[in-house]
Amino acid sequence: MTTPIRYKEYKTGTQCSVDDCANPAEYEVYLYDYYPYQPNDFEFFEQDFTCPFLCKKHMEENEARADGERRPRGFVHYPYSNRHMAQGYTKYAPLASLFPILYDATGQPLSGEIVVAYQTVNDEVIQYLARHPELLHDLNPRRFEELIAELFAKEGFAVALTQRTRDGGKDIYALKNDKFGKSLYLIECKRYATTNKVGVETVRGLYGVVTAENATKGIIATTSSFTKGALDFASPLQYKLSLRDFEALKEWLAEYNRKGA
Repeated sequence: MTTPIRYKEYKTGTQCSVDDCANPAEYEVYLYDYYPYQPNDFEFFEQDFTCPFLCKKHMEENEARADGERRPRGFVHYPYSNRHMAQGYTKYAPLASLFPILYDATGQPLSGEIVVAYQTVNDEVIQYLARHPELLHDLNPRRFEELIAELFAKEGFAVALTQRTRDGGKDIYALKNDKFGKSLYLIECKRYATTNKVGVETVRGLYGVVTAENATKGIIATTSSFTKGALDFASPLQYKLSLRDFEALKEWLAEYNRKGA
């Protein structure tokens, strides 16, 4: 697990780092980069000292106005973060004191990893994808994960993405705390071509993670479909595993639009 470098600690009353903004801080801001050809796939992950904290409004605006490519050694220009124009791109971590459902009683991220808040997926984007679901295959894998996170957020879940380089059998934590108690869903996203079916090894692996983390249920969401072996494995585990293929994703998108109408 990459331990981020932090320059400024959050304290109660810390405000958003945007000039003249009096809103309280809600997200910690990090500069992230990934070196895939270095030994052990080196990650650069440290607090953005030029803009260490943002409120929700400015976090969403920061993403909406971002310009550039989120790729290793790439560069993204933001209105508020990365003011020194370093290589890499911005990520956000929800503050534990404001998003307690994402953290355990010790204040540590529930996953034992750095939990990164999903980057906002615009409503208009989802509405467009609902009309043109075939374009799901054109999303890059991380953006597909962000889309699935937003669909769960719409259902009242607190959602968080795991680090993109740590494939531990889940990409998204989705938590709900209501009158019936707490539920934790582990979601693995596979943005695959139509001909590339998800196999039983992936399904078996997620089930192992669900069991190890004592989660409520595991879900695999894919833009393709599942092999017979995968379906046979999951069939008797319907209360612990859910396999959602391209047709199911189209239904999710349509339902999102109906609720937002």
